[in-house]
Amino acid sequence: MTQAALIQTLSIEAGAIAAFGRALADEREAIKRQDFQALTDLLGKKMELAQALTRATAAREAQMIALKLRVGAGGLLIGGPLEPGVAEAWRKVVFFAHKARDANELNGAIVNAHLEFTQEAIQVLRQGGAGPNEMYGRNGKASATAGGVSLAAG
Repeated sequence: MTQAALIQTLSIEAGAIAAFGRALADEREAIKRQDFQALTDLLGKKMELAQALTRATAAREAQMIALKLRVGAGGLLIGGPLEPGVAEAWRKVVFFAHKARDANELNGAIVNAHLEFTQEAIQVLRQGGAGPNEMYGRNGKASATAGGVSLAAG
């Protein structure tokens, strides 16, 4: 096993992570547009990218073991002298991984905000009953107790 082979594998892994990050950016845009079909399509794409990333990571880890390298504190490669290309390729992997993690956290926060809003709206609608401020009953129809002036009453 050579460090040149590791550089190639790190490049493949960095590309896989970058592609996953682009899919996360596409996902965020689809969420903003409320394009649920695009979200469905992106889910399949993300699954494929995640599998490719898993394979790339496994190959890199096997090569690192063969070269007696490991990831130390702060994400640094340690264990022996490194060719400059290895260090540069590793920096790209770490950079794209951080970007993808941040994008994933942002998407999660957006989805959680939408979910919280939806749950609150559902809770308001479920509070049905005979309260004077009820607009709709449990059956979804206008409540007989809804106050106000009818526009059809002339």
